[in-house]
Amino acid sequence: MSAWSVTRPPVPGDRKGERLFVLLDGVAMEPLERWLYETHPSPVYEPLYLDTPLAECRALSPCLIELEAGSPVLARFIEEQATREAGWLMTSGESLEVVADHLRGLLIVEHPWQGEQTLRVASPEVMRCLLEAEPAPTASSLLGPIERLWLPELHEQDLIWYHLESDRERLRDSLVGRFQLTEAHCASLSRIVWRRFRFELAEHLQAYFAKGPWLLTFDGADQAAGEVIELTATFGFHGRRAHFYLANILGAHGRSALEEETMPELARCLKVADGRPSMERLKSAVALAQDRLNKETSA
Repeated sequence: MSAWSVTRPPVPGDRKGERLFVLLDGVAMEPLERWLYETHPSPVYEPLYLDTPLAECRALSPCLIELEAGSPVLARFIEEQATREAGWLMTSGESLEVVADHLRGLLIVEHPWQGEQTLRVASPEVMRCLLEAEPAPTASSLLGPIERLWLPELHEQDLIWYHLESDRERLRDSLVGRFQLTEAHCASLSRIVWRRFRFELAEHLQAYFAKGPWLLTFDGADQAAGEVIELTATFGFHGRRAHFYLANILGAHGRSALEEETMPELARCLKVADGRPSMERLKSAVALAQDRLNKETSA
């Protein structure tokens, strides 16, 4: 059974003895501290980069903010920043300083092949990928003093809050020294790159082929982009350019480009290896698709 559930975020004081915090992403919200003081006259917070080797980059530092009842920071975060996945919520029975110190310990981690790496700990998708790779997420040393957490994710047009609650019955592993990424962590984190690329491809399809036959067969551009990524691999094409080439072909012609009954030469060029390098074959398909489009436009 999954340790995750989907629940609405909490309000301060919904459990006695627990404090509510939000960790905001300084990269996504630069200049974050200005945003903070525009929102709250006297916020209680800690920039995580303080007293670390990253201190000179304070302008990009994630900030941990303690939230009181009726906090305007919480309201504005949920209203404006949660859909941008620019931070996440957590509760703890410990003080702001204790939670901040724990999170500072996750800023610089040890990669299994590349050595020292900086972790974007305020990113909800980073934290979720790391925890999903843990053998026992609810007892992970990643949680430290954190009792509960909520990670926002924008899925299509819906904002989802992924919730994890620490297992109080189990003794959690303590974080000793630098956190060591495993191969499982790296594999899980690699999903972020593909997710962001899918968003970029979706924006391209929406910008240039919003009324085309490909997008019309899906519920949204994100779903259409995901199918392009799958087909690119299926047909043996690789690389960023290959994905955009295929997106252009499908964006203009839809599934007809894959049907030998409708567009035989184009479909075979896309689907059948013929001894040429894959990119050369794909470029030939692009030329065929463009030629077909020119004829349809001039007809």
